[in-house]
Amino acid sequence: MSKIRIGTRGSKLALAQTRKVIGLLAENGIEAEYVVIKTTGDNITDRGLHQIGGFGMFVRELDNAILRGEVDCAVHSMKDIPAERPEGLLTVAVLKRDPPYDYLVMDGKVEDLMVIGTSSLRRKALLLRYFHNCPAVRVEMLRGNLDTRLAKLDDGLYDGIMVAEAGLMRLDYMRNGVRLPADMFVPAANQGTVAVVSRDTPELRAAFAALNDPQSALDCSIERVVMEEVGGGCFTPMGIFCENRYLTAEVLSLDGTRAERITAQVGDLEDARMAGIKLKTVAAELIAEAKLALGEPVAKPGKVYLVGSGPGGLGLLTFRARELIDSADVIMYDQLPGDEIIASLPERAEKIDVGKYGGRHTMKQEDIEKLLVEKARAGGIIVRLKGGDPFLFGRGGEEMEVLREHGIPCEAIPGVTSGIAVPECVGIPVTHRDFASQVTFVTGHENPEKEVSSIDWKWLAGSPGTIVIYMGVKNLGRIAELLIENGRDPATKISVIERGFRPDQRVTCATLADIGEVSKQVGMKPPAIIVIGEVVGLYKED
Repeated sequence: MSKIRIGTRGSKLALAQTRKVIGLLAENGIEAEYVVIKTTGDNITDRGLHQIGGFGMFVRELDNAILRGEVDCAVHSMKDIPAERPEGLLTVAVLKRDPPYDYLVMDGKVEDLMVIGTSSLRRKALLLRYFHNCPAVRVEMLRGNLDTRLAKLDDGLYDGIMVAEAGLMRLDYMRNGVRLPADMFVPAANQGTVAVVSRDTPELRAAFAALNDPQSALDCSIERVVMEEVGGGCFTPMGIFCENRYLTAEVLSLDGTRAERITAQVGDLEDARMAGIKLKTVAAELIAEAKLALGEPVAKPGKVYLVGSGPGGLGLLTFRARELIDSADVIMYDQLPGDEIIASLPERAEKIDVGKYGGRHTMKQEDIEKLLVEKARAGGIIVRLKGGDPFLFGRGGEEMEVLREHGIPCEAIPGVTSGIAVPECVGIPVTHRDFASQVTFVTGHENPEKEVSSIDWKWLAGSPGTIVIYMGVKNLGRIAELLIENGRDPATKISVIERGFRPDQRVTCATLADIGEVSKQVGMKPPAIIVIGEVVGLYKED
């Protein structure tokens, strides 16, 4: 292809990064030249970045130059690239990461510092935390490119300045100071990394492929996913650092006195997303507090709707449930509504899977409740979508309690309960004048933290009507044993209806005496409804 035109800001650091990319391209036989693009932010040096749009404002103007055809691509410090990218642009290469650490430049000793300069909310909060026992130490705003900041230090306006070590290294600046350890001063997401953004064309992708470092790209992708989930942008002091998939991330208060931190070994980007959700949940108050203090508009609390989706399938959604789903800003859903309903969720809504799959929880219940609170505080309509009815073994009551404790408006929307509808769909009535004048609903999966079961198995075994058990497949053999041990006839009929109302629905009938063995033979899996009693005899296989 013809010579590649690379857009860059005119600072020494930006030019050094761009020349490095040009050199790497040359090693691969590809010619390139740089074009300096003047950005609005270069002319504003008297305000903090959070007041003028953050580092993203520099990137956006270079993006526009690419889209206008003035240049083919641009070179950036990757930490400056906003999460949302214009259509048609692609990050085509992430260079091997330079040291990601913060560096405290100073001519004297740490104990002699009185005035430290930085323009970053994160760095300011970190410094305030470190020097919390030294009230005489002041952290003041410092804008400008790296040379400008170093010049102000040399002029005696500051005793020290906090910068990225990678910037000093790229300019071959040897300055007295100290590297700040990442475990104490968690770097900004993607700090120390250079990335190339270009038009999304096969030619440009091929030209830059050899420059991409897979490990740096993966670690930085993990950091970006966490950053995107947490949000907060320039209004939140936040450090996110991943090295060989080990993640450390934290959110601080503006004054550095409080912080929420998580660490995790991250297997993939989905793990990173869950880590981001967790951090955002535990740090919700710090994020909201920072936004309010810095003048970002804070929306009025939204309203949470605990919506029952019924036993499965669009046809059994209530009109009210459909109305709320279609108008929702955020939908937090379980697996039980089923693929058909989940596929119908509106594109415009933020969709968060918080379900349980094969015994693996996407999120713990306490984290779901925290996330509900956090999303509601951000405003809008939040739908907590559940299978069946939210108040029948759906933990809707627990979630409503938490929401009320936080003063968040909440409303439950009833759904058709699976314990009646699923047996009904295969022709098993849970009550019948000849066989059952009462029905008892039981959970087969109690809170594992309970020391003593709250189910009276002797009473249940002796009750004359129908027993309907939710979430009992895993413990089915033991449930049958307990009923028999407490007096229920071993010949009592039992039916297990797996995946009711779905294309792969399956019905298995047996007796209490043999259901445990039958269950193993056929390989029963949840979700399923279990029906015990004489009404099971009314089932007729098609």
